[in-house]
Amino acid sequence: MTIERTLPTGYPPASMLSNASAQVSEELAPIGAPNTGAVPSTGAHTGPRISRRRLNDIEGRLSERDRAVLSSVERYRFLTARHIETLHFAEHATAESGARTCRRVLARLRSHRILGVLNRRIGGVRAGSEGLVYFIDTAGERIQRNQESTRRRKRFDEPSSRFLDHTLAIADVAVSIIAVASESGAEVVKLAPEGEARRHYTDRLGVGQVLRPDLYVELAAHPGDQEVEAFFVEVDLGHESLPTVLGKCLLYEEYLETGIEQREFGGFPKVVWAMDAYRPNVAERRRQAFLAAMQRNARVTPGLYRISALEEVAAQLVREVRHD
Repeated sequence: MTIERTLPTGYPPASMLSNASAQVSEELAPIGAPNTGAVPSTGAHTGPRISRRRLNDIEGRLSERDRAVLSSVERYRFLTARHIETLHFAEHATAESGARTCRRVLARLRSHRILGVLNRRIGGVRAGSEGLVYFIDTAGERIQRNQESTRRRKRFDEPSSRFLDHTLAIADVAVSIIAVASESGAEVVKLAPEGEARRHYTDRLGVGQVLRPDLYVELAAHPGDQEVEAFFVEVDLGHESLPTVLGKCLLYEEYLETGIEQREFGGFPKVVWAMDAYRPNVAERRRQAFLAAMQRNARVTPGLYRISALEEVAAQLVREVRHD
């Protein structure tokens, strides 16, 4: 879909590569020691109580980049160190200096309980600090809650492996889009995870519905271009049956029929399925079976959908917007 750039382009700070000049305050002295398929927490949001005075002191010394990191973790729910480094430390002189600064900042944010880490690593112990998975800890949650008077306290629960795999895969796609767009000279105009990408509509029976894409993406072929391409992205790791996945396509068809996107933005975003499985040959068979199922279903709009391997989806989106 090609549309005039009248779409909301307020690209949230957490979704942009941070300004490399944002400096990190190292002056704070150490303090003492949502929405998931969950099991009881095993240590997150625990520890000595943080007084309001101490919290205000911590918050007052946060840099702009600290706040952007906190916002990113909140938006994506869970992020690895690699994700955070790509989102906020990519503009350092060298990759090594960016990685060192990222490790130092994350260690400090952990020491003040702004961020916490899960009791497991992605890639095992050998992955080192890059395998740590970060979430918003007690101080970070209170700081974010202070920004919204109506916001309720969130209870933290340890995520199930399935939920965590899916959440981190969405973040993988997001940071890959940023990296590939930067390398190719394209512009990421907007990148919104599920909580910001939702679409509310009324179905034929007058019942309110919510469409929940995993990501909503707007890309321009070159920085400053007036035309952008828009995409809804769905990440599938092979956990759901194909009829369930096809059912999600029919929700997109239902939303398409409302004409909401077309009236507001001049067209409907393409729907891109990024599909993977535990083995490459299984993933390829699943993609082919899904394509055949869509082609057999008369309710599926031809040309609306794209199917891609998970690791190739970012490059596919950029190629499409640049018409390569």
